[in-house]
Amino acid sequence: MRTSIFVKGFIFLFSISFIFLSCKKEKVTTENSSSIKAGWITTGTWKQKDLVLAYPIDFAGSSLPVGFSIYNITDYLPVSGPLITCTQNNTYTFKGDSSYAITGCTKLMLPTAGNAGKWKLEVYDAVLRLTAADNKSTPYWTNNITATKWSIGLTLYVVEADANIPVNLLLEKQ
Repeated sequence: MRTSIFVKGFIFLFSISFIFLSCKKEKVTTENSSSIKAGWITTGTWKQKDLVLAYPIDFAGSSLPVGFSIYNITDYLPVSGPLITCTQNNTYTFKGDSSYAITGCTKLMLPTAGNAGKWKLEVYDAVLRLTAADNKSTPYWTNNITATKWSIGLTLYVVEADANIPVNLLLEKQ
């Protein structure tokens, strides 16, 4: 009787071991997320699609929701409005050698970035740091990025409200 229990236990353990050892192990290959995002960023030119609110605000008696395009209110902003409108056709080029070039207006949205400098991803590839030719450096939060769309969080100083307004700069790959 004892031998029977021992034999059954041995067969059970052998069967379990055989099942685990005989299963095909798939080799999982993961590509570095940093290199994927850098590849997306450096392939092609990014064009500004929109500039939207990242936080709801009250404006002229109306409540403007998250995602509301700032371009819809530029006519009501005599000082900041033209600076915002000027950015509508901005293009952004990021190269593999860590250089960037911005064609268009940067004075309001990216005041320290200028039109050229160096870029890098930081903090788990969620922060885009732009360092201008004069070595002024500013980090910008990446909300979301894919191969064709990129949302970058930043703040705009709106003179008329005397406030920094959180916005999302929406870019599309050209």
